[in-house]
Amino acid sequence: MIPSTRKFNGQKKATVKDVSRVACVSTATVSRVLAGFEEVSEETRQRVLDAARMLNYQPNRNARNLRKNTTSKIGVIISDIQNPFFGSVVRGIEKITIKDDHTLILGNSDEDPEREKKLIAMLLEEGVAGIILVPTNVNTESYAALFSSGTPFVIIDRRLPIPALDMVLVDGAAGAEKAVDYLVKLGHRLIAYVGGMPHLSVMHERELGYLAALRKHNLPFRQNYLRQGNNRQDGGNTAVCELISLLQPPSAILIANNMMTLGGLQAIHEVGLEIPGQISLIGFDDMDWAASLRPALTCVAQPAYQMGETAAALLLERIQSPGATYKVIVLNTHLVVRESCKDLGRP
Repeated sequence: MIPSTRKFNGQKKATVKDVSRVACVSTATVSRVLAGFEEVSEETRQRVLDAARMLNYQPNRNARNLRKNTTSKIGVIISDIQNPFFGSVVRGIEKITIKDDHTLILGNSDEDPEREKKLIAMLLEEGVAGIILVPTNVNTESYAALFSSGTPFVIIDRRLPIPALDMVLVDGAAGAEKAVDYLVKLGHRLIAYVGGMPHLSVMHERELGYLAALRKHNLPFRQNYLRQGNNRQDGGNTAVCELISLLQPPSAILIANNMMTLGGLQAIHEVGLEIPGQISLIGFDDMDWAASLRPALTCVAQPAYQMGETAAALLLERIQSPGATYKVIVLNTHLVVRESCKDLGRP
């Protein structure tokens, strides 16, 4: 039984001294028990743990990190905090890092390279253990401070043209190709594509998948069927407005991300076109709302949550083994077929 030498009122945060007083041991013994050292008797260990539990003692993480000369902070920089795709990525990261008692520091670059530089500098100044980054561009000079810092990091979603990097990517080219294959199977020949910011590798790869599918099915490339958005809702709206206003509008449109898909849906609804009766639509990213639309939206699904999990696990490996071989992990997409595409072979 633990002797109650002092009443603890619960209003003040318990300290190591509080635990040592209640357990009738030295503060050094408390520290050894809580740090997991084994050179303590089982009876003493249990007294300390019982006292800590009774007092609701919470270790001082900063003090612990200083003692170990480590930090438990992980920096995460995403490109658009309004995009639910990245929300799923961050949830996946958190699932892995929280197991090792890491704290996430989240930054939003908002697709702005200068803002991204400032966020990287802030995280490095904070002394984070590692960084997971969605890069805003492919200019490697933008990341000179990160490269030279020695801080472990993992690139996700968008490729940087450097071989010695840990990266977690998605095969977007294959995803776009699957979508066009499906539309061709339904009898579509006039298939348009709305891409995102063309300097981003992920958008370039999806466009390549679209073009490869056209060639595979011997469909002509129509320049006016290829539109570039800005990865945002307004860009998708503008691009789809232009497509459906053509003298020969497409029968189907593939849109390269979820935010632009929302803008495209708005444009189609504003002119009163029926989906899929008058226009078929496929979007990238299978968001929760996709199945709730009427008609439900066919999507190229990306494993956002898995991307976060994989990136976090890879970063923790890099922190533990700085000299390990670098890895580029490419995850697969799959097509989720719903109701937004018309079968032109049916009456």
